[in-house]
Amino acid sequence: MEKRRKLLFGGVSAVAHTLVVPLFAFVFTVLYRPFDIAAALEIGGVDYTFNITMLYCILLGSVAITRALLYAFSRSITPTTLIYGALCLGEVVVASLFGALYVTLMADGEATYFEYVGGVFSRMCGIVLYPYVVLYLYMELRAAAHDDEVVDSSALIKFYDEYQKLKFVIDSSAVVFLRSEENYVNIHYTDAGRTKKFVLRSSMRALEEQMVRHGLVRCHRSFFINPDHIKMIRKEPSGVVVAELAVEGMEPIPISRKYQDEVAKLL
Repeated sequence: MEKRRKLLFGGVSAVAHTLVVPLFAFVFTVLYRPFDIAAALEIGGVDYTFNITMLYCILLGSVAITRALLYAFSRSITPTTLIYGALCLGEVVVASLFGALYVTLMADGEATYFEYVGGVFSRMCGIVLYPYVVLYLYMELRAAAHDDEVVDSSALIKFYDEYQKLKFVIDSSAVVFLRSEENYVNIHYTDAGRTKKFVLRSSMRALEEQMVRHGLVRCHRSFFINPDHIKMIRKEPSGVVVAELAVEGMEPIPISRKYQDEVAKLL
C-alpha cells in the first residue's frame, strides 16, 4: 500500500504529471490539431499556436498546483484507481475553468463564458486522456514489479509508528519478543546470531492484530512473545511463571496467569 501510494501520489509522480501531461498535450495539439480545435482557437487576432501555448501554460499551472497539494496530503489518501481517476478529472476541470476564461477574454464577446466551458473541457479531456493513462499504467507496472521483488512478503512484519510511518521491517521468525514501555514498544530480535533491539513509538494495542497474524502471542500485559523462541516454561520460587528463551543472553519473559494456557498450547 505504501509503495503504491508513493508511486501514484509521491514527489516523483507529482513532477512527472506536471511535466508530461502539459508537454504531451501541447505537442499533440500543435502537430495534429484534433477535435476541430484549430477553428475554435482562431480568436483574438492571434494565431492558433499562440492560443494553444497560453492554454497549456494554464494547464501546466493547474497541474503543478494540484499535484503539489496532492503530495502534501498524500498520506491521508487511499491509493486506488478510482481516486486516482477522480483526481485527474479534477485537474482537467480546474484547467478547463481557467482555460475557458482565457478564451472568453480573447474572443471579446463572441460568446459567453459558460458557452466556452463545455467545449474547452471536452477537448481537453480527449487530449490529456492519453498521458494520464500511460502514466498510470507505467506506475502500476512499477508497483507490480516491486511486489515481485519482495520474497515471501507474508513472513515480513512491517512496523509503523503512531503516525503510520514505516519504521522497521523484519522477518517474523527473527522477532523474539516485544515489550511495551510507556509510549514505546521495544522489539527484541536476532540478527546474524546477535540479539538486537529496535525502539518504536507505538502501543501494544495498535500492534496486537498484526502480531497475532504473524504467530506471536500475548503472554503478559506488556509482552508479546514468539513461541518458536521459547525453550521451556517454568515456575519461579516466587510463584511467577516465566518463559525461558532459547536465545542466549535474553532474560526470561513473565507469563501472566491469564495467558498461561494459550502459550502452553503453542509449544
